[in-house]
Amino acid sequence: MKKNAFSTSVVVIAGAIVFGIALGDVVDPAQMPAAAKPATEQSAPTPETAANAAPSQQAQQAQQAQQAEQAEQAESPQPASQQTKMINEEAFGNTPTARAAFTRVIRSLIPMDPNQIVTLRSLFDQSQQAVTQYPGVPPKPTSSSIMVNLSPGATPPVIRLRQGYVTSLVFLDSTGQPWPIVGYDLGDPRSFNIQPAAPDGKSNMLIIQSLVRYEQGNLAVMLKDQSTPVMLTLIPGQRAVDYRVDLRIPGVGPNALLLTEGMPSAENPVLLNFLDGTAPDGAKLLEVKGPPAQAWEYHGKLFLRTRVTILSPGWLATMSSPDGTHVYEMMATPVILASERGQMVQLSVKGL
Repeated sequence: MKKNAFSTSVVVIAGAIVFGIALGDVVDPAQMPAAAKPATEQSAPTPETAANAAPSQQAQQAQQAQQAEQAEQAESPQPASQQTKMINEEAFGNTPTARAAFTRVIRSLIPMDPNQIVTLRSLFDQSQQAVTQYPGVPPKPTSSSIMVNLSPGATPPVIRLRQGYVTSLVFLDSTGQPWPIVGYDLGDPRSFNIQPAAPDGKSNMLIIQSLVRYEQGNLAVMLKDQSTPVMLTLIPGQRAVDYRVDLRIPGVGPNALLLTEGMPSAENPVLLNFLDGTAPDGAKLLEVKGPPAQAWEYHGKLFLRTRVTILSPGWLATMSSPDGTHVYEMMATPVILASERGQMVQLSVKGL
């Protein structure tokens, strides 16, 4: 009995040892999580663990601050430039397919880029300028006076015209007063355009324009109380263009002013040259003080071009233009009395 009891005890002790070893292999108390360990077995945090935990907390705080800032920016209104940029980007489409379709439409409607458009407009402007630019030297504009000779065998005056330019013809009598026009006729109405400045024979001016470049023609003008028509030759395509031509008709017209002194000067080409401001060869230019005037000494006589009316000394001949300019031929004198707007003025001539 004792022997059997001892054997049984040995078997129980051996089984307990084997079971303990098995438990030791399956669960290691050192490897158990802190939550599973008893409170008495959880150790206090070491300095290394606390140091590693500090940066982790700082990173979490920085991330939270960044998220808060993004939330504030989302709530606050965006600047106009950013909103415009977002609108422009959205206008192209929100998907690749929409953006591709929008691009195709733009290319079909506006196939050229801005630089190509600027270049095209520049080339078009240059072509328009080349079309309108006159080849060669542009015509020279002139304004002159012509003495009309109505005697048989005389050469008719020549009027120089230009396509695209208007010429005015002014008819005056020997005193410089307007001579009314009662009729006119063109030799080639298809090549020239003509019209009076006023209807019903109340004007002494005709406006004429050439419709072609080189087609020539002539013009007949009938004046009031004048039996002989004034014949003019029209020649376009010249280097000079007559902008205005004062045609002086010999004789006294219906609107003439009676001269109280001096001699008629209807056929004095010298006075006509001085009236146009073109002094003949040999004329000496003099200095004049007083109202605006020009003076020349020519063949021992004094020629004065001015807008004032000469009172003293008496003049020998005179001629006037429609704009109120007068030219006087008189004996050489250093002092001249004249009337300007009802007031007496004095002109001093130096250089005689």
